[in-house]
Amino acid sequence: MHDKLEAHAAAGFTTYDTADIYGPSEEILGQFQAAHAARDGPPVQIFTKYVPNIYQQRPTPSSVEAAVRRSCAKLQVPCLDLVQMHWWEYQIPGMVDAGLALADLQAKGLIRFVGTTNMDTAALAALVDAGVDVAVNQVQFSLLDRRPLNGMLQYCGPRGIKLFTYGSVGGGLLSDKYAGPPKATGGLFGMGAPKHAPVDLNTSSLKMYWNVVRKFGGQELWRELLGVLSQVAARHGVSVANVALRWVMQQGDGNTVHPIVGLRGTAHLADNARVLSFSLDQADLAAIDAVLAKSTGPTGDCYSFERGN
Repeated sequence: MHDKLEAHAAAGFTTYDTADIYGPSEEILGQFQAAHAARDGPPVQIFTKYVPNIYQQRPTPSSVEAAVRRSCAKLQVPCLDLVQMHWWEYQIPGMVDAGLALADLQAKGLIRFVGTTNMDTAALAALVDAGVDVAVNQVQFSLLDRRPLNGMLQYCGPRGIKLFTYGSVGGGLLSDKYAGPPKATGGLFGMGAPKHAPVDLNTSSLKMYWNVVRKFGGQELWRELLGVLSQVAARHGVSVANVALRWVMQQGDGNTVHPIVGLRGTAHLADNARVLSFSLDQADLAAIDAVLAKSTGPTGDCYSFERGN
C-alpha cells in the first residue's frame, strides 16, 4: 500500500482522505507519511474525520479532544490538517457543541481546518452561525446524485466553503466499464436481442450507488447517460470517468467543488490526471443536460434519503 501511496504523491496527488472509523487507515497513512517525510518527498496532506457514536454517548469537549489526539497519534502528527465532523442524527442534541469543541482545538493548534461531512444545508448553517469556521463539507455529488445543487452549493460558494465530493464516478458506474454497447445474447448462435451484461453489485458501496441509479431514473436512463458521456469523452480523447469528474468540478464557480477519487491501486493514476487537461464546453454540457432533464432524483438536500428524509 505504501508503494501505491508513494506513486500517487510522485504524480502530484498529495492529499489523502480518511476517517477515524475506517479501520486501520489512519495508522497506514501515518506510517506512510513518516516514511515519505524521511525520503524528503513533496509535502502531503492527510484529511481525517471525527465520527462520534452519538447513539451511545454524547460528545463532551474532553471526549472530542481525546478523539483528535488519538487521530494525531495514529497519523504521527502534532496537528491534524483537516478534521471533518459527521453527525448521524440531527434529533440527537450536541452537534453544535461538538463543532465548537473542534473550533477550540483549532485555536489551540491541534487542528488546522475544521470541516463537516454529509451535512445538509441547515445543519451546516447552524454550525457556521454558531461561530465554527467551516472550511469544507464532504458530500456525495455526481451526475447521478445532484442534491448539492438544491441549496448546498449556493450556500457554500459565496462563503468560501469548499465541497469535497465522493461518489463522483458512482463507484465505477460512471466509467468506460459500463459504457459499452449491448451484446447479442440468447437465441440460435447468440443472435437474440442485444443485452447489457448484468451489473455485479459485489460491494456495499456499489449497492449504495446502484440505489442512487434507481432514484436517478433507473437502468435505462443511466445507460442513456453513459452513451452521451461516451460521445463527449470521444470528442475530448478522455474517459467517461474523466467527463463525470469534470462535470462535477465545473459546477458553481468552478473553484468550489473538489472530487475525491478512490485509491485502490495505480491503474487509474494517469487517467485521473487527464481530468485536469480539458474542460467541458457548452455543447458538452447541453448534451448532458438533455439527459439530466429526464431524471427523477434523488431529491432533497445532501444525505437526505440516507437519513430517512
